[in-house]
Amino acid sequence: MKTEVFYIPFNRRRLLHSLALSAGGLLAPQVFAEALTLTPRQTEGPYYPDHLPLDQDNDLLHLQGDSVPAGGVVTEFGGRLLGADGHAINGAVIELWQADTNGCYIHSHGIQRGKERDPHFQGFGKIETNARGEYRFRTIMPGLYTGRTRHYHIAVVKGGKRMLTTQLYLAGEPANERDGILNGIKDEVQKLSVIREFKPVSYESKELVATWDIVIGGTPEDPERRRGGPGGPPPGGRKGPPPGGQGNRPPPPPQ
Repeated sequence: MKTEVFYIPFNRRRLLHSLALSAGGLLAPQVFAEALTLTPRQTEGPYYPDHLPLDQDNDLLHLQGDSVPAGGVVTEFGGRLLGADGHAINGAVIELWQADTNGCYIHSHGIQRGKERDPHFQGFGKIETNARGEYRFRTIMPGLYTGRTRHYHIAVVKGGKRMLTTQLYLAGEPANERDGILNGIKDEVQKLSVIREFKPVSYESKELVATWDIVIGGTPEDPERRRGGPGGPPPGGRKGPPPGGQGNRPPPPPQ
């Protein structure tokens, strides 16, 4: 595992603009209220890695000792981890796992039929929040696979307990309108809280960046509810093939 930790440079003004405003007390009341909307819990899905990579930092584009970057559109996102009362949460671990540009996960059943996993993509990463509750990830736009829109999987762990499992979505994705997991969020404000606009870093750049604050309550998740909720596998995970996979067994539910 790499010892260095990737941080998005602080000249990424678009990413950090909202953080500076909130720290200075300059956010409009309605924006502040939105930031304090509890981030909704969502299914973990069947493809939480069953074999974690040795490299687990928050730059998923590069594997240790590999000079070739992952394929796909480069994206960066970050923000703050907050409690429901607005205080920053220090020392929590935020995990990210997602499909590569081919729609494949780093999971023994996470390769779609007719596709190959990108060997240069880390697929899973994590970062510990700092004293201001800040976190950052550098990764790619998730690939599509049957039954889902593009999405990132996020988990928040504090004191060894999973506090939140959720998913992050990209604004403007056509498949958002028919995604069952996203549209299963009945509270419209909570639904909007997990959809973010990814914009170009600069006029010349093809890289995209977004800001996303995560707001958690004080109660850890029940592991069985986390893995066995609507759209998710039973406790212990599902062993069947991925969507589009081979075999006569029905595919696992979308993640």
